[in-house]
This record gives sequence, C-alpha cells and structure tokens, in this order.
Amino acid sequence: MLLIVGEALAAFMRQLTSPASAPRAKSAALTSSTTADDVPFTGPWASGAPAITAYAAGRLGADTTLVAGLGRDHEGDIIRQRLRAAGVNCRESGSGHGLRTATAHVTYFPDGRRAFTFDVAATAAAAVTEADLADLPEAADWLHLSGSALLFGQPLAAAAMAALRRAHAAGARVSVDPNVRVEALTAESAALVTEAIGLAGVVFPSAGELATLGLSVARLTDRGTTVCATDGARGCSIHTSAGTWHVPAVPAKEVDADGAGDTFAGGYIAAALAGADPLEAASTGARAAAESIAVVGPMQAELTPLSR
Repeated sequence: MLLIVGEALAAFMRQLTSPASAPRAKSAALTSSTTADDVPFTGPWASGAPAITAYAAGRLGADTTLVAGLGRDHEGDIIRQRLRAAGVNCRESGSGHGLRTATAHVTYFPDGRRAFTFDVAATAAAAVTEADLADLPEAADWLHLSGSALLFGQPLAAAAMAALRRAHAAGARVSVDPNVRVEALTAESAALVTEAIGLAGVVFPSAGELATLGLSVARLTDRGTTVCATDGARGCSIHTSAGTWHVPAVPAKEVDADGAGDTFAGGYIAAALAGADPLEAASTGARAAAESIAVVGPMQAELTPLSR
C-alpha cells in the first residue's frame, strides 16, 4: 500500500496570455489596456501536490491511501469525486470537522512564471494530526511525502513527518518530492524537508530545489539515494551511485502543466511498486505526466493504467 499524508485543496487558475494558448482563461485576453484583474480565475479544480500524486498512482493501479483534511463543502466534494474516480482510499481527518476546504489561487504569466496564493491555515487541510494516521504508517509498503505538506504549519507538518518516520522505521520504502515553495519556506520547514530527504530512498527534485536546501545530487547518491531530477519538457535524469541516465519526456500538446511533476511521481511510484526498475518507473512517470498536461486540471486526466 502507498501511503501519502498531506494537503488536498481546490485550485483556481488564470493565465495571463491570449485565449488561443490559454484554455484556463478563455474568456479574457490581455491587451495594452487590460490588467490582471480583468482575467478571471477558472475552477475549482481538485489539486494539492500530495492529492495529485495519490490520484496518479491510484489511476495507474497502485493501492493508494491519502490521509488529508477536506471540508463538507462544494470544493471538498469535487476533490472527493476525483479521488474516488482514481480508486484512492481517502482517510479524512477527524480533526477538520466544521472547517472549510483549503484553496489556492494560481496565476500563470506569459514568461512561464507562476504566482501562488494559498489559503490553508485554519482549514481542514491543515488540521490533520498524528491521531488521524492510526496504524497506516506501519502497514505501508511505500510512504511518499511532498515537501508542501511541511510548509503549511502545524499540526499537518508534524503529522506528515510522523508518518514518514514511522513508515521508515517499519521498513517501508520512502520517497520525497521537495516541492520547495520559496514564498512559504521558513528555516523550520526547510529543516524538516532536509530531514525527510535524509530518510528517502528516492527523491524527485525539480530544478534548483536541492541547491535551495543546501544539498546536491552527489551528496544524496553517495548515501544510496536515487535522485530523479525532473526538468519539464526536457525529461528527467536518473542519478544513482552506479551512474546517470536520461529519460526523455513523452511528446504531448500542453494544455495545462499544473501538477505534472506530482503526476510523474505518482506514475513512478506505481510502476516501482509493480516491480519496475528506476528507468522503467521514470518512463511510466513521463507517460503519466504527458497525459496529465493534455487536459485542464491536475486531477482530470484519464491516465492509462499499468498493464498487468
């Protein structure tokens, strides 16, 4: 069983560019007299890095459990529906009753930059506690942690780290996506992400994340960690103590790249749990990411299951 503990949230997105290349905001295009306020957000879309990874792994056929907090509201129902569609067992936090679902507003700029505004504090997402874990960490075959779960304060961060430490102690395989968000990173959360990486057998960094944490590929591979460094359309590089290999991205018409890295991780883990080696697992992750970016919404694609 793959266990993931972290935030699930409803995302609202807008693209500051022309309608022809921006299906997220078809009703408005920027002109010389248009401001960002004129471009509407679309959504809500089921999202949250841990939830996206759980969705992808579940879609590919992995036995997946997500421990997360959701409100009893429209946004929470949308997320529940997408998780059910993927076959994910969502263990909802009992501590979040009466709280609303977390949200994020994401603005995409023409030069590729993204701006995030998160509303997670005082929501069901942030209310997950270690009590919500029950004995799941000890039952897990694989524990995946997204660093984003460590950035939104307590008690969520403590619960996520407790799950990782307990699963690792029980012999589960552990993977970590640093998912460093500079706008939310503190010295405390950076220390937690670094500790988590130290317990991981597989790490999924994107460009610059290891350097932000004062780490390097060589430092990780020297202690036996597999580093799967993702780089968007340029594919990914697999680094182990035995060498480095490149896995190309699968060609796709990009419609919405939000959550592509999280989907990649879910595909990789599902394949690895089914017995794939790192290169095969990365190829599966690349295929899942390509399918994900071809539709709007990070948890909307009908990902192709693993062949059994």
